Amino acid sequence: MASIAIYGSGQLGTTVSQLLSAIPHHTVLGPFGRADSAKALESGADVVIIATTTRFKDVASDIERAVKAGSNVLVSAEECAYPWAVDAKRADELDALAKSKSVSIAGTGVNPGLIFDSLVLTLLGAAPRGCTVAVRRTVSIAGFGATVLGRIGLGKTPGAFADAVAKEEILGHAGFPQSMTVVATAMGLQIEKIAKELLPVISEKEIDLPGRFTVKAGESAGVNQTYSAYVDGKVWFTSHFYGHIDLPSLGKSAMDEIELSLDGKVFQTTQLKPGIGSQVGSQNMVANSIQRIIHARSGWVTTAEMQPAYPEDLKQ
Repeated sequence: MASIAIYGSGQLGTTVSQLLSAIPHHTVLGPFGRADSAKALESGADVVIIATTTRFKDVASDIERAVKAGSNVLVSAEECAYPWAVDAKRADELDALAKSKSVSIAGTGVNPGLIFDSLVLTLLGAAPRGCTVAVRRTVSIAGFGATVLGRIGLGKTPGAFADAVAKEEILGHAGFPQSMTVVATAMGLQIEKIAKELLPVISEKEIDLPGRFTVKAGESAGVNQTYSAYVDGKVWFTSHFYGHIDLPSLGKSAMDEIELSLDGKVFQTTQLKPGIGSQVGSQNMVANSIQRIIHARSGWVTTAEMQPAYPEDLKQ
């Protein structure tokens, strides 16, 4: 039995609360919004789930509060899959604090957390040494709220989109450097650089998501982004993400694909059809990670260091 406190009363936090509340041997507190953050972060629950935002810098102090109260922490923020990629000093501080409290911290979700890292490592286990990796993900982002859609980059003209990317106001989907680094670190590889391309997908027609968001003709209705990680002067890992609010209108459908190549030839291609949904996948990954964070080693751990996530038996 575990006590679980949830900070973040948006779509993710609310759904995870519902999923975990259905498990009789868990006690669920929340979800709590910002005004009641102390009820989650300072609860001393066995596990605190932080489901609020994307950037590590915006959740670091929340993680610290929860760890100081003696809780294991699961974070949905994409940058928390490998926080050393953005702030090594702060990541080291929280890692040391968690070790001193004999608790664990981990970032979890689908992307990062599964498709671009854990699943890649699993498939590489049956592949020859020396493979390069290409992961392609096509996703419907129509279910997200206005705040998330804006952060991803929707509703912008090409010029406005480029300006917002330059100012880091638009991130597209975050977390790719973190996923790549998780895989590289597990394999003992050193990434030399990561190249990034983030482009808008401009709509030729108006698309309305009633009550949430409207994209006008000539504005971005999706993003097309690619990250390329270099090892030994060559591209080793390519991550491609195509997200749109109306995939059928483009003749596209959700799909996840992992391609391993050796000496320039495709060794194996694995496809998931339909692809794992961004929202339902993340909700379940967080909810199904309670036991693995409880049983993880102390400190900040990556998905490569934990047991797989899987549903708990409701009858236990």
